[in-house]
Amino acid sequence: MNLIRYPAHQDASAARAVTIGNFDGVHRGHTAILNALVEQANQQGLAPTVITFDPNPKAFFAQLHGKPAPQRVSPLRDKITFIKQHGVNDVVLMPFNQALANMSASDFVERILVQSLNTQYLLIGDDFRFGAGRTGDFNLLQDMGAQHGFNVSSLHSVLHAEERISSTAVRTAIANGQLPLATSLLGHDYTLSGHIIYGQQLGRTIGIPTINLKMPDNLVAQGIFAVTVELNGHTHQGVASIGTRPSVKTNGQCWCEVYIFDFNDTVYGDIAHVTLHHKIRDEAKFDGLDALMVAIHQDIHDAHAFFAANA
Repeated sequence: MNLIRYPAHQDASAARAVTIGNFDGVHRGHTAILNALVEQANQQGLAPTVITFDPNPKAFFAQLHGKPAPQRVSPLRDKITFIKQHGVNDVVLMPFNQALANMSASDFVERILVQSLNTQYLLIGDDFRFGAGRTGDFNLLQDMGAQHGFNVSSLHSVLHAEERISSTAVRTAIANGQLPLATSLLGHDYTLSGHIIYGQQLGRTIGIPTINLKMPDNLVAQGIFAVTVELNGHTHQGVASIGTRPSVKTNGQCWCEVYIFDFNDTVYGDIAHVTLHHKIRDEAKFDGLDALMVAIHQDIHDAHAFFAANA
């Protein structure tokens, strides 16, 4: 799979089947679109291609109006990985900026879909809107498809318990600590991944060494979790702290720190995949190291108890 950072030059001779979206978390609704896209691409001899955004439109407009960016389900690495697993050839990553916000729906079709990507088939969700002022919709795409020679289809939303599956629903489940519900909406485990980097070594000095992964600052998962870690072909149990570490002097960045049970290897630079199974508690600020240590040992005990009860 190729990751194409727009506006890199595109080979317009490559005929494509395209879908467009944020794909945050890549939930079951996204999966339905990706599977249908790849099926149509294979039938028509086209290259299945996803257009997605980083930053996404909601984050751009939030920053423009001085508001916090909306929380996100997954780091960009995980979004791209999940899309790739569905057989997509190319992911076109577009930075949503002022120029894109000002682009009319018809210009987006002509400049991006037709001229840059040679779109022959376009698949969208039933609630898809695009272009300045969100004026672009299915009807406009059908009209412009007839003009430029590409076909357009839409896919109905996927439901769970008679409710539409959406990234918002996934975020709400994760924020509320309802990981089984989040997993059901996603259709896969809720997993965060990243390169293991050198941290402050505080855990090692208190006998609880951790692996440290940098996370997006607006990640929806915050708190202490029982987790499994896939690392170098092996799966380990552990307990993870995800957030800004309020009891430690930091710059406010979000980290995923994982204490892996019975593990003390040196793994800096390796990629870890951390799957969240159970939320133990929210982050908290403790008055002093002794109080923090008591809480950490209780978290370890609670994580062990969770895995023992669910063995």
